[in-house]
Amino acid sequence: MEELSKTKISLFSSLAGRKHRLRHGLFIVEGEKSVADTLGSFELEALIVCSGFELSMINPGILPKDKLFMTNRAGMDKISSLSTSSPVAAVYKLPISSMERSDMTDKLPDALYLMLDGIQDPGNLGTIVRTAHWFGIKRIFASRDTVDIYNPKTIQSTMGSLAKVEVIYCDLAKLIDANKELPVYGLLLDGKNINDVKLGHRGFIIMGNEGKGISAELRKKVTDRLLIPPYDPSDHSESLNVAIATGITLAAFRR
Repeated sequence: MEELSKTKISLFSSLAGRKHRLRHGLFIVEGEKSVADTLGSFELEALIVCSGFELSMINPGILPKDKLFMTNRAGMDKISSLSTSSPVAAVYKLPISSMERSDMTDKLPDALYLMLDGIQDPGNLGTIVRTAHWFGIKRIFASRDTVDIYNPKTIQSTMGSLAKVEVIYCDLAKLIDANKELPVYGLLLDGKNINDVKLGHRGFIIMGNEGKGISAELRKKVTDRLLIPPYDPSDHSESLNVAIATGITLAAFRR
């Protein structure tokens, strides 16, 4: 196994920043299970193992030898975005669609899709992806001001579901206009109780920004306004965390 050079350590450590991820067309996944879950779903640039660590979930024999690298704990610490570095990390090439951030105005098949409008917290986005995977949502559309799916904290929060759910950044309003036959569900304070509404198996479900909710532009396009009611209307928190609200919403639809 080849020793990881200082040049590559410097390059890979820079991938914590979105600008460098886009510039080099690379992103990093840390942790043996997350690496095992994503291998084969993205084009591998390098698999890095800390010296002395024995791989248990990944068979090195299935990997090209020129993609395998070893470094010491100090090297892993420089590459890692975690408070405690993992002994295994993989560097993948960004999918072309992620680098282009192109508009999506295609006619979509009948299915249930998530739309994320300005989600800012990496942990929330990662949890939403993981939750979408659990409930069989294959594709998420995100506004351009939503946090980057390849942010290291986001990837960590997906717990390996990154490879199972496609996240496409695009103009959400244009996508809705191109698919007018699909209903548009939105979580709003003046919506109908989600437990009392007959929910469909197709359409867009919009989840809004953590602080501002759904933007005014997209609010106008909502055809079905929904509300997750508090158990006690007289005593409840100001709002639900968006990732938790997504889980409750998807459970209601899949019910």
